[in-house]
Amino acid sequence: MDGATFAYPWVLLGLILLPLLAVWRFWPSIRRRHVGTFLFSQFQLLAKRPRTWRTILLPLPDIMLLVALGFGIVGLARPQAILAEEVEVEGIDIFLALDMSGSMRAIDQDMSGVRELASQGKRPQNRFEYAVGTLKDFVKSRSFDRIGMTVFAKDAYLQFPLTLDYNTILGMLDRLRLGDIDEGGTAIGNALGRAIAGLKDSDAKTRIVILITDGDRRGGNISPRQAAKIAADTGIKIFPILVGRDGPTLVPAGRNFLTGRYSYQQREYPINPELLQEIAKTTGGEYFRVADAQGLREGLHQILDRFERTRVRDSTSVDYRELYHKWVLWALILIAAQSVLRHTLLRKFP
Repeated sequence: MDGATFAYPWVLLGLILLPLLAVWRFWPSIRRRHVGTFLFSQFQLLAKRPRTWRTILLPLPDIMLLVALGFGIVGLARPQAILAEEVEVEGIDIFLALDMSGSMRAIDQDMSGVRELASQGKRPQNRFEYAVGTLKDFVKSRSFDRIGMTVFAKDAYLQFPLTLDYNTILGMLDRLRLGDIDEGGTAIGNALGRAIAGLKDSDAKTRIVILITDGDRRGGNISPRQAAKIAADTGIKIFPILVGRDGPTLVPAGRNFLTGRYSYQQREYPINPELLQEIAKTTGGEYFRVADAQGLREGLHQILDRFERTRVRDSTSVDYRELYHKWVLWALILIAAQSVLRHTLLRKFP
């Protein structure tokens, strides 16, 4: 057990009532010791009367009831044991930088392929969709690599820091949608800068950035070359992956309200493979050019296969074990016991 917590800590405020209940219950008894309820001329005889064990134990049921209430309040607050599974593993620290600019809406298929899918009631995946799907498969294939992620378009944003919590990563990838951030740009330098910042405090021997983009730099206040130089100085390797087919590509242009089918127009987006190659060379990484999801999948695994693993320690999961059962059980036992005592050995009337 690595610690304890309460699911509903505000319930513990009820413990404040216990001293008040104790005063309310016992103060009249204390007061009655000093105030006579009837006149008796020979009170010295009562003073000489010995106190029996029954007299001494008369307050016990009330005390037991107050303790039971305390146990019940703690049980209702749901005490939990924190069980963090910490394992020593061999892994790589990886930061993903995913392009979410408008060009990622492009579809790397020709019209014949789009029509064939439409006849089957299907819609072709755009670059962003197959990139996210491939990244989800990539995360599922990892065991001990810590992963962080930044997304970028006109600007770059941290999506999640380095973590081994793959379920959280998959959940966040599921919720990503084009349009979540301003699509009007491709701030590659800013994305690299945020990824490098996410890796700077890592103690792993191997730290890499995987940049997934389909275009040239447009916008951003950090030069990609400057970011690459910083990465090289700090021992971080960058692996740019340029996704998409060469030349003009299809982009959704609208949807027919009657048929429900999408219409497409051809458009060509500027790319700059030379810049990405320079980034890879500066940092000791490698440049990849892929045209579809299968190529992206192969590129990701080629990147990881070339690195030796380094030992890191991290919590892979945190679990909570409920502890309220014992508190509630003792509360019930005390309530039952005080009820038995009050109606048997310590009853006040025959």
